[in-house]
Amino acid sequence: MSRTNKISAVIVVILTAIVIYFLTNELRGKGEQLTLALKHLDWRWLFFGFLMMILSIFLESAVTYAMLNKADRKKTTIMSLLRVPLLNLLGTGMTPFATGGQPAQLFGMARAGIESGRALSVILMKFLVYQVVVVIFFIIAYFSAEHFIYAQVDPTFAQFIPVAIAIHAFVIVGIILVMFWPALTLRLVDFLSPLGRRFMSQERHRRVITTAKQKIDNFHRESRRVISSWDALLVASILTILQLVVFYMIPYFVIRAFGYESVNPWLIVTMNIMIVMVISLFPIPGGVGGAELSFQLLFSPFVKNPATMILVILLWRLITYYFGLFAGIVAYMIPARSSKRGKNVT
Repeated sequence: MSRTNKISAVIVVILTAIVIYFLTNELRGKGEQLTLALKHLDWRWLFFGFLMMILSIFLESAVTYAMLNKADRKKTTIMSLLRVPLLNLLGTGMTPFATGGQPAQLFGMARAGIESGRALSVILMKFLVYQVVVVIFFIIAYFSAEHFIYAQVDPTFAQFIPVAIAIHAFVIVGIILVMFWPALTLRLVDFLSPLGRRFMSQERHRRVITTAKQKIDNFHRESRRVISSWDALLVASILTILQLVVFYMIPYFVIRAFGYESVNPWLIVTMNIMIVMVISLFPIPGGVGGAELSFQLLFSPFVKNPATMILVILLWRLITYYFGLFAGIVAYMIPARSSKRGKNVT
């Protein structure tokens, strides 16, 4: 673990401890409400919520598999690619603005025997599809529940919504430019290459720049292959839609676990879409603190019992965030297995 990752881990632990302290502090003096909440708790709904998280991970693995070329598909399987979404959860959960997700996935795909240039193009294309689907979901959710948002949700939170959509749109444009404008990427390498001469020998610097340009060329070639494979892109888009729908449904199952039978599933999904969009604005690993506060602001119209709300927040974060961290750590520690042909990949 690098020094930066160790610092991020410490930040996550400290912020988690602070969040748990304040949430549990909110339960003081609410013994009767807490008893009532636990009385209505139905573990079967929590199981379904956890099952949705597992299904979301499998669907992301299937998305990765769908975007591979035929040769790489023969070397691996959806099951062997499960390491990729698990490491993605670890990387995004441990870094500010979720910047560690792509490097973590690249490591996972390398363990599966995928060449780094091809792996990087697949990862960025998958990220592009994800961003586009997220924005589409957000637009649909926003206009279908606009009245509810501004009537029931705290106005402070509502002010972040336009900023979130603008940032995601900017990210989409940036990825498209990097993937399909190779001349720009090569110019950036040439522009930044003098900085590397200060930290390495001339020969090593030359090799690094040559290798980087070869990887960029391979990356753009793979990007064109992926975008031209409309069948693979369509399958990946459909699977990404299913993955997000499944993930967005988790709060619904957690809330239903506490006996709220009349909650509107679509409104629950809509509020969770807003949370996913806005959390990306917090420069904190995993959005710890911001996610819990956002959840409380958005879901207070559905969960009236304050003690129940605290339990819902804790269980929701346990399923969607902390489970991913621990599963990602396990995926990182497990040695690479053979894929379809029975060869170990290291």
